[in-house]
Amino acid sequence: MSRTNLKLVIAMARSYNHTFNRIEKNIKSFGLTASEFGVLEFLYHKGNQPIQEIANKILVTSGTITYVINKLIEKKFVERKQCTKDKRIFYIHLTEKGEEKISKIFPDHEKFIDELFKGLKETEKKILIKEFKKMSEL
Repeated sequence: MSRTNLKLVIAMARSYNHTFNRIEKNIKSFGLTASEFGVLEFLYHKGNQPIQEIANKILVTSGTITYVINKLIEKKFVERKQCTKDKRIFYIHLTEKGEEKISKIFPDHEKFIDELFKGLKETEKKILIKEFKKMSEL
């Protein structure tokens, strides 16, 4: 491994840890875990979704997503409904309480994210996005 590659890995890890520790702390202030927030946010923007699709999009395992969804059901933020066409598939949808929660907190979360990256110029952000996507394809 070259020194540059090693430095790149360390820089990425530090950046990731710094960024996501701050994001998780912000999300916890809403009374949610990062995974719970991810589910609510995904449903808020994409509507009713099968459990497996949620797991794929918020990058958690099928075992973890079941636990997270059960917690959200306990909080009365989501409901689980069986697909009428395929009984093996369950859809998750926001309840009225869940819709109220995420619609109230999401704008604050967006402001937090904007503040988090205010030190970067728009062109720098676009370059980072492009380069991270390129790395994902390696």
